Amino acid sequence: RAESVLVGSPPPLLSMLALTLSALSLLAPVQRALAPQAVAAGRADVCMSFSQLTHRRAFLAGAAAAVVSAAPAFADDDTYKLKKDYVVDAKNMLNNMKTATELQRGNPDMEKIVKATRSEMNDFVAFYRRQPKISGMPSFSTLYTAINTLSGHYASYGNKYPVPEKRRTRLAQQYKEIERALARGKQ
Repeated sequence: RAESVLVGSPPPLLSMLALTLSALSLLAPVQRALAPQAVAAGRADVCMSFSQLTHRRAFLAGAAAAVVSAAPAFADDDTYKLKKDYVVDAKNMLNNMKTATELQRGNPDMEKIVKATRSEMNDFVAFYRRQPKISGMPSFSTLYTAINTLSGHYASYGNKYPVPEKRRTRLAQQYKEIERALARGKQ
């Protein structure tokens, strides 16, 4: 999944809503201009009256306000987004993987955290494995192995099944190796 995210750009939902509302505001003059022709041609049922259009606009404006006010609740957490700086992204990826690995059965946020982490793992690998300077680093190869291990677990068992103890132990060892490599500056 490749996304280009601009810093400071509005979320896609808000952009789509703004585009829809601007299109509706352009539709009213065209509709008023065509209304007499539609009535003359006997197609009055196709044309909306001005009052119906005004009510629809009021409804859409209210819906837009509700969506905009609820947008922060649906906004993706920034901790799962790539910053395009390998060291920062590797540390963030490592922290998110540790969180997902330590989740226990019955955690109410487990599925949400696992989905976000899996998406971040896919984005991380897709972005950094194409860069020869980074893909040859010790921390990347070990992180890549850990990502494959954790991703394989969730692919086989689903987002709701916690990581078993044996796999968790192996991942913890890989996480320590990654931290050491990042701390030594051998990214």
